Amino acid sequence: MDSIVVGVIGPYKSGKTSLVNKLQQRKGIEEDVAFYFFKYAGKNVTLVDTPGDMDAPTTVASVISISDACILCISPETKINFQVGEQLILMDNLGIRKGLICITKSDLSTPEDVEQLKENIKKVISATSLKDMEIVDVNINDEQKIADMRAKIAAIEYDKSKINGPIKLVVDHAFESKGMSIAVGTMMSGRISVHSDGIIVPAPFTKEISINSIQINQEDIQSAEAGDRVGVAIKGVWPWDLPRGVEIREKGKYRDINSGRIKINVNPLYKFDLKDGMKLDMVCNWQTSVIKVSNVKKEGTVIETDFTSEKNFAFDDKDRILIINKDLPIRVLRVVGTASVI
Repeated sequence: MDSIVVGVIGPYKSGKTSLVNKLQQRKGIEEDVAFYFFKYAGKNVTLVDTPGDMDAPTTVASVISISDACILCISPETKINFQVGEQLILMDNLGIRKGLICITKSDLSTPEDVEQLKENIKKVISATSLKDMEIVDVNINDEQKIADMRAKIAAIEYDKSKINGPIKLVVDHAFESKGMSIAVGTMMSGRISVHSDGIIVPAPFTKEISINSIQINQEDIQSAEAGDRVGVAIKGVWPWDLPRGVEIREKGKYRDINSGRIKINVNPLYKFDLKDGMKLDMVCNWQTSVIKVSNVKKEGTVIETDFTSEKNFAFDDKDRILIINKDLPIRVLRVVGTASVI
């Protein structure tokens, strides 16, 4: 189906949740993040609203990781503050190139303030992966502007090459229905159909499964592909065997580890040393784990280090792995950089 997942990012008081409430046609699951849906010109759009506080960088990173595009909300009230800067770095590090930058609450500001903010945003994003994103101003009380926003979001092109990859369904919720577990999540790559086989990862949740049914937006369908947000019914698995972060993968098309050696491309704005024994957060899709580093060696902006993880994580060569230092104060850049397993 023609679908796209869009992360909605923005600092506290940016007006992002008010904007999402205007854009959506149906609200889905809500916990620390909230899922919303609308359909436009035959395209299914999932909006994922992230926490607005600065205490959840790993959650924001996970939402960006599973998103095909992002909407970054900035208001003339908040301007480009430190939180916006960290969110821009997260999006840049995770390779987001598609989406919109929305100047929210434009009706509460002067046209001069809005134009000045646009110019400042252009300067900040000029050297990032977001440099080609359109900057739009939004008034949530203007129904025409909201309609225009829906059209712009639905027009974002999906990377169809992901459909040809191996099965990878990232689970964010699970519940029981009629004796089966329903795993709800995002198709990151590949295609699935009713009776498709797969394997739940990482350990200790590893189990081979078969998909009994598939739903998109509460409608039964026979197949789904990368870009779709789906609910799949699975027999022989309990909901507690499907916590947020587990993935349904194609057998043999992933690695599942809890130790090894990684190479970190350090963010140029990260100003702290990594030392043996330090604990960091590793983010891969919805998977987050605390790792402990040792035998740290730095050369220029690249660090190689051994690591042990508190729990296993599964990944393939298409996944982006992010390292965050959550022990730093919230007004210090905590994004260490992107990592690859050696």
